[in-house]
Amino acid sequence: MPSGERSQVWYPELVAMLRERWRQDLSWEGVVELRASLQEKLDEIRRSRGILPPVFRCPSCGEVGPAKPPVISIRAMLISVRRFGIDTVEVAKNRERDWKRYRRDQGLDLLGGRAAEHAVAAVRVAAETSCRIEAPARRRPCC
Repeated sequence: MPSGERSQVWYPELVAMLRERWRQDLSWEGVVELRASLQEKLDEIRRSRGILPPVFRCPSCGEVGPAKPPVISIRAMLISVRRFGIDTVEVAKNRERDWKRYRRDQGLDLLGGRAAEHAVAAVRVAAETSCRIEAPARRRPCC
């Protein structure tokens, strides 16, 4: 496995998929669906290549274990549209600003789902898991 591949998110296949499916006039529902498709493809790439999540060391207790697998948020996708030159900087920034407003108005989470539904699911998963390493968000101590 090449160096850095464990933490890589934007593989060439994902960028190609984003280039192919991105449109300036894509509805927010379409943007959410595109994000979900990109996430599925990312998961498939990582699974087919046997790429494990990066290792995380808790700065507080020193416990070591696998970090959460990478997740593509709507904002990360919009930033990547700009980063990879798929659309103009101005259009990408406007969409990012509009997404922030739309997300707030609709009560959506970072992935475009209903925030309350994901919060309940996250609590349920956290209660079921015994691993304290996978539960925290990035750069937060596990204890």
